[in-house]
Amino acid sequence: MKGKVLRAVKLGCLALALVLTLGVLQEFVLCHADHNRQRVKGYFAEQKDSLDVVFMGASEVYSDIAPGYAYSSGGVTSYLFATQANSILNYKAQLKNILHTQSPKLIVIELNGALYGEREKDEITKESNLRNYVDNAPLDGVKLEWMAKNAGGSFSEYLFPLMKYHGTWSDVPGNMLYIQTIMQDRLRGYGYLKGILNETAVFKKTQQSYNAYLAESAQNKRPLLPESEEALRDLLQFCKDEKLTNVVFARFPHIVVSRTFDRFERSNTAGDIVKEYGFEYLNFEQDFAKTGLNEDTDFYNLDHLNVYGQKKFTAYVMNTLKERFGVTGGEHSESMRQEWQTCADYYDAYYAYSDSLIKKGEGRELSENSELIETLSDYLPQ
Repeated sequence: MKGKVLRAVKLGCLALALVLTLGVLQEFVLCHADHNRQRVKGYFAEQKDSLDVVFMGASEVYSDIAPGYAYSSGGVTSYLFATQANSILNYKAQLKNILHTQSPKLIVIELNGALYGEREKDEITKESNLRNYVDNAPLDGVKLEWMAKNAGGSFSEYLFPLMKYHGTWSDVPGNMLYIQTIMQDRLRGYGYLKGILNETAVFKKTQQSYNAYLAESAQNKRPLLPESEEALRDLLQFCKDEKLTNVVFARFPHIVVSRTFDRFERSNTAGDIVKEYGFEYLNFEQDFAKTGLNEDTDFYNLDHLNVYGQKKFTAYVMNTLKERFGVTGGEHSESMRQEWQTCADYYDAYYAYSDSLIKKGEGRELSENSELIETLSDYLPQ
């Protein structure tokens, strides 16, 4: 009898060791680690109920808003809960994540993920666009609900991402820049830049821009793709059923050209749908002239602001949220204020470093990883 118990204990220990080993491999080695993973994991490292505003959406969010600057200029704490080419199919799960972890005064949902047209319709269900969020979200009821609806025959691979990434040993060196950052964020309890990604460039137009005429083109509308409209309405109905009063929807600015004018028209339609459910829609693209942005200096491509535009737009957005929704900085502990002052200092360093690269003509993508954080230490206030 004693021998059987001992064998059972040994087998149990072996099984536990195997599970732990697979868990470590899945979390820190055989995974797809990039700026999306750092940003999503970084969100869940933030102290519960510490954020005044959460911005949610796709790349427009993490290129256009600077939480560190929002804090230094107005005391508002915020985070960029966004992923690359985010799909509207992710939005309801992401909103539930926010509601389960924070009690923000406002959640700003940028709707690019609902505006894909026929040319880009595959982006809605593209596996990488879904995994940029889902692979990095915690395994809880929200994730299981998402998988039941969207994973299809890949359910087991979404449940255990190691099954998909088991052969990615060659990616490990590059992954480590982000894995190290994620581990540091967890130990520290917050990330320095809150998920910013920007490029050190100034975009020069080669096509006619329609931005000067967008305010008078509000009646130009085009239907959303059926799957996008269905998911958007599902999201809005959830907000309505939950009686959410701290959610606002938005469209961030772009340089609109003939090729992308149909997306602008769909954004107008999305605004009508949002208002149909009783929620506000801030169309910063339509109100481009009011933002103070300059097409010739403030973008790094047609769709994203560089650090010059980022700083301007952050100031404009935070002022809008203050005037229209009464969003101001919350009362935080001394330790929290010190943490956020550190984040503000790191953003100032990020801006200074980006500015220096732009002036030297060195175009780079700057996302929050351990290598960049080390570089920024040279730009911090002494």
